Amino acid sequence: MPGVRAGSALPVRGLCVTGNTWGRGRRERGDGRRQRGDGWRQRGDGWRRAGAGGLRWRGVGRAAPHHHEPGGGLAYSAAAAQSYLLSALELRYPFGKSVVEGGLANPLSPSQSSCVRAFLRDTSTATAVLRQASTVVHECGHFWDLGTSQGGRSNYVLAPGLTRACSRGDTTARGGATFARSLIKADAFGPMRAPCVTMSSSGCDFYAAVYLDGSPTNATFESGDQGFNSLLEEANQYVNSLASALAFRDSFQNTRVSERDGILTFLWYLERYLLLARTTYPEAYATLSQDPCWREAILSVWDRAWFYLQATAPFASNLGISDARLRTLVETPTLLAEVDALRALQCP
Repeated sequence: MPGVRAGSALPVRGLCVTGNTWGRGRRERGDGRRQRGDGWRQRGDGWRRAGAGGLRWRGVGRAAPHHHEPGGGLAYSAAAAQSYLLSALELRYPFGKSVVEGGLANPLSPSQSSCVRAFLRDTSTATAVLRQASTVVHECGHFWDLGTSQGGRSNYVLAPGLTRACSRGDTTARGGATFARSLIKADAFGPMRAPCVTMSSSGCDFYAAVYLDGSPTNATFESGDQGFNSLLEEANQYVNSLASALAFRDSFQNTRVSERDGILTFLWYLERYLLLARTTYPEAYATLSQDPCWREAILSVWDRAWFYLQATAPFASNLGISDARLRTLVETPTLLAEVDALRALQCP
């Protein structure tokens, strides 16, 4: 795959550049002042990313009043919350605006509630709206990807100008070549962060109850019955969630959210799925490892995730909860080897 442009919301180095093993042996710089070679810079009161698709910090000094966030003369009205959010995204995360507009315009929208109307639930203040940007961009991203998928091809809008439509990613029971994502619950790594018993539990995996529930052998269709295509789709949107939270990080100064936890959990799931596929489901692994479309989609999501994990490291006290522990799990050598193996196939 060719190298990625500086403004594409992905690292500018291509998937095959020597040393482009995000998450291995790379230390996050605590001051966040400069990430050389990645197209992202932070200087002075704000930060920006070159190009139309990246992150830009505009119009906000450290003392900017909340009723004008994110600056640039934007006034807030609950009656125009959607327009406000789109304008704010245009200022801070233009690709996020494209994702929302893509979700609003895709073929699913006429038959379902608008992805903004369904997920922008608190419009009481500008800050409340900006705190929900990560959810809205995430969910509209699902609308966009799923609405543009056709037949057995799963579409992934990964960045401006970077889309992949890959085949046979669903389970064999649903016409694809992969297996239910819930099956990773039984692997050797699940007990390291067991599913939460209740939502009030701590030190456990509260995403598992939503994404890895059920069993493919029972008569009830559950979220966990979906195949690899849906697992990668969730990972793609959790990257967008983190990027959106970074764009409006000043809205989270007095709270803590799990934006970093979400994408780290899904990187962990992706690694575990690849390992289980390679060792137990050869047809699934052959599909994911030998098809350049799947390799490029997986590695693009992986690299983009680590880009934003690095960029948000200075703000982890607000944008993460158990992210340090989750990063340790993701960086388990046995699991990282699965991503390395894909990159070796992509970059012989």
